[in-house]
Amino acid sequence: MEIIATDLNDNSVEIAKVGIYGDYALRFTPDYFKRKYFSTVDDKKLQVQPEVKKLITFSRLNLQDDSSMLFMKRMDLVFCCNVLIYFDGASKAKVINHFFDNLNFGGYFFLGSSESLMKANEQFRLIHFPGTIAYWKPSLSSGKL
Repeated sequence: MEIIATDLNDNSVEIAKVGIYGDYALRFTPDYFKRKYFSTVDDKKLQVQPEVKKLITFSRLNLQDDSSMLFMKRMDLVFCCNVLIYFDGASKAKVINHFFDNLNFGGYFFLGSSESLMKANEQFRLIHFPGTIAYWKPSLSSGKL
């Protein structure tokens, strides 16, 4: 397993590499996962376990840079929350199309709760999960591409 974590801001990437989170950042994380994947740093902060951290590659990425996006291949899941709300329609569609092309068939694309793909991409299929929605890239065998 490999996890790729990116941001446009170099400072944000450096903070993410440290992997220390407060209560607010983990407010929706079940206690089971907190105990399993984090260790206590002080009374109010948790740090990602080293065995999880070694699976993560941190890097800077500009989602609008076509050449950089070409290297983001063969992904099963993409979480792009509260980013596309800052893009104009054409830029948003371009980024979404990159994600569609780079996702494996059967992969899922998650956005923030205030975002949608409406009028930006017709190829993904909306999927409802308990408490959230995602967009699914149909597999070749589904015959729905």
